[in-house]
Amino acid sequence: MKKLILALFFNAAINVFAQNVGIGTTTPAASAKVEINSVNSGFLLPRMNTAQRNAIASPATGLLIFNTDNNSLEMWNATAWLSFGSQGVLNNGVPVGPTCTNSWTQKADFGGTARTGGASFSIGNKGYAGLGYDGTYRKDFWEYDPLTNSWTQKADFGGTARSAPVSFALGTKGFVGTGYDGTYRKDFWQYDPETNIWSPKTDFGGVARSSASGFVIAGKGYICLGGDGTDKIDLWSYDTLANAWTARADFTGGGRSSATGFSLGSKGYMGTGQLSTTGAYKKDIWEYDPVGNNWTAKADFAGGSRAAATAFTIGSKTYFGLGNNNGTAKKDLWEFDPVANTWLQKTDFGGTARYNIISFVVGNKAYVGLGADPASKKDFWEYCQ
Repeated sequence: MKKLILALFFNAAINVFAQNVGIGTTTPAASAKVEINSVNSGFLLPRMNTAQRNAIASPATGLLIFNTDNNSLEMWNATAWLSFGSQGVLNNGVPVGPTCTNSWTQKADFGGTARTGGASFSIGNKGYAGLGYDGTYRKDFWEYDPLTNSWTQKADFGGTARSAPVSFALGTKGFVGTGYDGTYRKDFWQYDPETNIWSPKTDFGGVARSSASGFVIAGKGYICLGGDGTDKIDLWSYDTLANAWTARADFTGGGRSSATGFSLGSKGYMGTGQLSTTGAYKKDIWEYDPVGNNWTAKADFAGGSRAAATAFTIGSKTYFGLGNNNGTAKKDLWEFDPVANTWLQKTDFGGTARYNIISFVVGNKAYVGLGADPASKKDFWEYCQ
């Protein structure tokens, strides 16, 4: 029996030297735990379909398989499956990597009617948009798939039809609240894309309002500014676990509506907007630190004063632009570097100049559209940094 075992090992040409294993070689490389040497055969990974792959319990980081559904080599990177195949590198089905540079590409028009003042966010590899105003307040809601470049209608928003709400995603859920439906609103709703169900949550902690702004930091959502005929300065954070709102430090830059908020790393940012008292447009930008619960002035937005702009973050940079100033719609786009505290102009938006836009990010691409110029729009564009 011992001789048989030894013969099998030698016939397989498996040799162990100082904990290095050679298959087809007696001299495996010193830097390789396992070296396979062959001129007439290859190394075959476990083959399975997507459903079987998804059934793997707690995949180890670096786990490799071959997916027979998309004919791709796939690796678990601790948070998602990376696919390497004929479509390039995909992160959970969404292309990654620099396939374009600082450019806009028109995509399929939004699935609903042309409109302005809608809501939007992204969860996983899909984007979501809806609500807004097209001559009538709307509550329809749509899912966008970048892989197929298509829109699918989902369950209508759970509250009343409205425009100018705040929207953001926290984890695997989306949230929409505040806004205007003929009256100012403060209700707050959660959307679950898995069940396609809207659920009412605790009302926003401040007074009812529209044209407020928001951002997300460390798993908490924040709503700030906006108005009910009077500009507001209060900031509130939302905790999904407690389903509760907490008042935070008032915005230092002064009350306003139609400002734009975004987050970068562990900080939130808020700026631009319009004063209802004087009609003045703003260009200041402020950074919020949730740990110190304070605001710090940053470099003014380089594109100049405006309201109803949009912002989206890709990696370590935020892109900010569009909007309007005194009835003049904008289409410029600027990149903000929080470390250098500087702005760099990028390629103008691919569609017409406009304001009250929706935007979201999937993977390393941003998607921007809808809004008004002043006619309501439904075209939709992809931005590659």
